[in-house]
Formats: sequence, structure tokens, C-alpha cells
Amino acid sequence: MGFSERLSQAMKLAGYTQGRLAKDVGMAQSSVNKLLKDANGSRKTVEIASVLGVRPEWLSTGEGDMGAGSLREPNALYQVKASANGIYRVDVLDVKASAGPGSLVTSDFIETIRAIEYTTEQARALFGNRPAHHVKVITVNGDSMDGTISPGDQIFVDTGITHFDGDGVYVFVFGKTLHVKRLQMQRDRLAVISDNPIYEKWYVESGR
Repeated sequence: MGFSERLSQAMKLAGYTQGRLAKDVGMAQSSVNKLLKDANGSRKTVEIASVLGVRPEWLSTGEGDMGAGSLREPNALYQVKASANGIYRVDVLDVKASAGPGSLVTSDFIETIRAIEYTTEQARALFGNRPAHHVKVITVNGDSMDGTISPGDQIFVDTGITHFDGDGVYVFVFGKTLHVKRLQMQRDRLAVISDNPIYEKWYVESGR
């Protein structure tokens, strides 16, 4: 199954038309149509995967599970809740996660630059049952995840995940630096992987 077939499958499961996906991702409908014909990938793979509720690596390569964890799984404890005016608000933080050697964390206080507001229906499609206070937006700095995440991209982060929960892309602090990397458990140590092949893999040993 190629990229176009995976995209078509994800759109059908999420109930998305070409027009709706184009609008939510911020691209022309003709571009979505081209992706569905015979495409090998897209620079907007992460955004498309986020909207459709699938894992970016699955959409890009077909590897791993299709679903994005609890993104589309019902959870009685975390139903999407809007404020009284029906708005689901996501904070955009003044912080950059490094897709490179690491961004120094200089303060325990992180400022909110602005907020993005969604209707309850939009929020459920994007974030499933995650509560708004768990979802944040940060900016990616560096090119070590290029091919999956480009320098300057803004990404959604589920801050409710505070431990390794299976192979995937994580934002995490190691030492005093903030990273966005692919993590993979290899025996008794955690491999920290960059999707850009010019960067070497490194490891976090058990107990660190």
C-alpha cells in the first residue's frame, strides 16, 4: 500500500472529503487530489496525519500502527470539553523544541504567545478526547527531523504523555535541552533517532 492509498484509507475512516481536508490543512483541493492519485509523500504529512488522527510515520511509510494512540480512542475520563461559549482553546507556547543538537531550557516559566480556538466538533476531529489543557503548540527548530517535520513547523504536543509509551515521535527534555526526536526501545536502552539521515542515532541508557 502506497502513500496515496494510505491517505485515502485514513480520509474514509475519518469521514473527510477532499475539500474538507484541504480546508483544515490549509492547501488547495487540487493538491489533495494529486496526493490521492499517485504521490510518494507530502511536505504536509504531519499536518494531514494530525487532522485525520493517524500516526505521521504510518502515513509516510506504512510502518507501525495506523492509529495515533488515544487520539481516536474513547476515554471516559477525558471527554472533549468546551468553555461556556463552545470554544476549545489551545495555547501556542513561546518555546522551540530542537530537531538538531538540542535547545537549551533556560526557564521553568514558559509564556503563552497566543491561543488557537476551535469549535468542539473541530477539536474532536483533531484531538479526539484529549482535554484542552493537555494540548499545546510549539515550534520546531532545526532540520534533524526533516522529511517528517520541517524547520519552523508548529506541532501539537500532548503534554499528558509524560513517559515512553511505545515507538514514535516525542518532545522531551534530556539534561537541560528540549528535543523533538523519534524514540525507539532497543533492548534495555532507548534509541534517539533523527529522521534526517545526516544525523547520527544516540542512546539513553536504562536508569538515566
